[in-house]
Formats: sequence, structure tokens, C-alpha cells
Amino acid sequence: MLHMDTDESDQAPVLKVDGLCFGYPDRPLFVDWSARFKTGVTWLRGRNGCGKTTLMKLLAGALPAAQGSFELAGMEISKQPLEYRRALFWVGPDVLPFDHLTPAEYFGFVARLYPCFNRAALDLHVAGFALAAQLAVPLRTLSTGTQRKVWITAALVSGTQAILLDEPISALDTASHAHLIKVLAACAAERKCICIVSSHEDFGPATAQATVLALDALAT
Repeated sequence: MLHMDTDESDQAPVLKVDGLCFGYPDRPLFVDWSARFKTGVTWLRGRNGCGKTTLMKLLAGALPAAQGSFELAGMEISKQPLEYRRALFWVGPDVLPFDHLTPAEYFGFVARLYPCFNRAALDLHVAGFALAAQLAVPLRTLSTGTQRKVWITAALVSGTQAILLDEPISALDTASHAHLIKVLAACAAERKCICIVSSHEDFGPATAQATVLALDALAT
């Protein structure tokens, strides 16, 4: 059995994974794998194909595990699936869903789904990601990079207890990259929520404060 605690501090874990088993027909990825995630930033690091995106989908409830349990802030996904999913926000590697909406409409939709949506922070991230000029433009007409900035912004203001960002740095312009790095550094320092970031590259100042989970070594 592999057990991983992402932080050795006295803080109680908020997200728990126990006995995870999952793999594909030609390749097992996780065998009786357990983990504990605490607030702050956890960096999922590893080569392409090591299981970063798969683990993100499993944590988000977007992919069913063969075996294992997931608990977030006392809510088990098997017993409280809706409550569990509303306590986290996952930004996947694919295109933004609901691309018939404008960014403004999408933010409104997210605000209705997540009761702790942080409207006060929305303008900050709209400015940081230079989204003001695109707020009324349908998402499907925007570039991949701009769509990802909208999706990441929604995650950052969702007010959830956990944020899962799968390769968020890719496709960002220089200014947006700098804004995200600043946000991740603040999240790592303030430790108000769990922020799990999968990336094959270093993400600047936040890296020094992040807990590193090397999937190359842990996934079996």
C-alpha cells in the first residue's frame, strides 16, 4: 500500500483519498493508493502520461475509481456526491464547457452553482487576465488561451474548498502567466483552501512553498 501525506505540519487534512485503485487495460496507474491533502498548493509533477490528468479527474469525481474512497471536508463522494462536487472546482485540460455562453454569462452561471462565489475577487482576476474586452463575446469564438483564462478565473472565484488546475500555465500569454503565478504564490502562503496544480514545469515563486507530489514515483 502506498500512503502519501502532502504536508508534515499539524494541520488536519481537508481532502482524503484511501485505497484508490484505477488503471487502463494496458496499464495500471494506482494500486491501493492513499493520500492526504491540506490547504495550500500541492504540485502534481511528472512526465506526460504518468497519470496527472487521470488523478485530477478521479479527485473531481469526473472519472469513477475501480476502488477507493474520496472525502472532502467530511463529505464522501459515494454518500454525498453533489455536495462533494460543489465543494471543489476542476479546470480540465480540454475546452471550456458551455461555450455558447459569453464569459459574463458563464461567471453568472458559476455564481449560481457555488454559494461562496467571490464576486469581490472577480474584477481583480478579470483585470489580471485581461478579460474585460471579451466579457460579452461568445466563448466559442475566443482563443483557447482566452477560454482557459475564463475557466481559471471561475475556479479562483468559486469559493470552493478545493481547486484543481490541470496544466493551467499552458496557452497563457506572458502577463496572464505572471498573474496566475502571483495568485498561486498567495494561495501557498495564505493556506485558505486546497489548490492542486498539475504541471510538468516549475511555476515560479509558488514552487518553493508548494508540496510536491511526484507521480512518476507514486503511481504504480
